Amino acid sequence: MKKVEIIVRMVLGIILVVFGLDKFLVFVPHGHVMTEELMAAYQGLLANKFILPTVGIVELVTGIILISGRYTIVALTALIPVIFGILAFHFAVDLHGILPGLGVAALYVYLMLYRHKAFAELINQTKSL
Repeated sequence: MKKVEIIVRMVLGIILVVFGLDKFLVFVPHGHVMTEELMAAYQGLLANKFILPTVGIVELVTGIILISGRYTIVALTALIPVIFGILAFHFAVDLHGILPGLGVAALYVYLMLYRHKAFAELINQTKSL
């Protein structure tokens, strides 16, 4: 199972680095046809000057952390709102493009389940604060 965890962690890390960099360099083709609703939502994200760069930085940093294999719990914790945002955006605006988002979420859930003991320990430590 350790080999599967390493592969899943690396794949998720690479995906996050690529899409994190894409927020700044825009090199991934977004070729699917955008509906008016999708264009309006995306234009709203672009108009707000800090959301996409912030998400890009979080994706980039957490992707590098996952690839390195160190502080994985920190990266997985920081990714909670990003994964939620990916799924929420696609459920609300772009249901046809949700499959890649579900794939990323599945990789994330696998890593969370693989490291569930570390998360339980983290939660137990915060209860005593």
